[in-house]
Amino acid sequence: MPRQAYLECFTGARTAPKRFELTEFPARIGRQPGCAVQLNVARISRVHAEIRRDEYGYLVIADLGSTNGTFVNGRRLEASARIISGDVIHVGDQEMRLVEEQAEAAPAHDEMTQIGLGTLPHEFPTMVREFNELLDRGLVVGYRQLITDNQGVPFGHELLGRGSHPTLDAGPGELFALARALDAEIRLSQLMRRKGFEAAERAGMTAPLFFNTHPAECRAPDQLVAELESLRARHPSLDLVFEVHEAAVTDLGVMADIGTALRAMNIRLAYDDFGAGQARLLELVEVPPDFLKFDIALVRGVGEPDSARYRLLATLNSMIRDMGVRTLAEGIEDEPTARACATIGIDLFQGFLFGRPEPI
Repeated sequence: MPRQAYLECFTGARTAPKRFELTEFPARIGRQPGCAVQLNVARISRVHAEIRRDEYGYLVIADLGSTNGTFVNGRRLEASARIISGDVIHVGDQEMRLVEEQAEAAPAHDEMTQIGLGTLPHEFPTMVREFNELLDRGLVVGYRQLITDNQGVPFGHELLGRGSHPTLDAGPGELFALARALDAEIRLSQLMRRKGFEAAERAGMTAPLFFNTHPAECRAPDQLVAELESLRARHPSLDLVFEVHEAAVTDLGVMADIGTALRAMNIRLAYDDFGAGQARLLELVEVPPDFLKFDIALVRGVGEPDSARYRLLATLNSMIRDMGVRTLAEGIEDEPTARACATIGIDLFQGFLFGRPEPI
């Protein structure tokens, strides 16, 4: 069955994109009556661009001598170009995205073309095909950061991930921002975790390996547990510690179910970023973890023993360790902070002072 093409765009004050069905080709874009995509946008020409199918069935877009030009993924067209689902198209200063979903009717038109463009809008991500390639080809690399005890003796690592696509930013922040725009956060998180576990096993890592989940995964706990069971079956030798952010699970019953499933898989539990927002006081009682990681915001600048921050951290650490939970200070970057945390009695340290993230 042939694929149906659509264009979607933001018009006026809409917060959701409007969709245009492309039923016949060539499909023209402009303000003139009869265009497949009629837009009442001042900087679009009456007949601005057209989309057609070539002899192989691919979609091709061409500018029709418009005043303000046609752009594909931020590049102005000098000749016709093939386009695929996810590509971002600008006609004048109107942004559109090619999709394969159900669409709505087109808006009204006007008579005048305003000349001149400012900055192109960016409601849609422009690196869709590259990001999909990263997911399809598994172009991520496992990284790790050292965790030590409070005397600087290596204890384990935190598992991290970076992209390896040649034209995308490698950092997880940039990749997850793109994934959020494409509703692909869970898929990216799963890919980074899978690749990281594979790299850790190849490297023969036997020390505790702390790994993260994306908060979106915790909203589908059954799917998360099933994915972890599959990974555990493939990597039985890894000493795994599941990190969960304090904002990820707010239902104590769900957290208890996840904790039970983790114990059955011989995976320990860590509460991450404690002190960054609402503290996990109820969770500490109802679903006690094996480890608790103090957030960098609580650790940084801990200061002298008579400072309020020092006293707060010392009190929290004493209370948590009395519950049988091992504590970890994140973001230790200098010797004074390390000495203060050691004096307080925090069990484990992580930060640039002891090692930056490195490929596994």
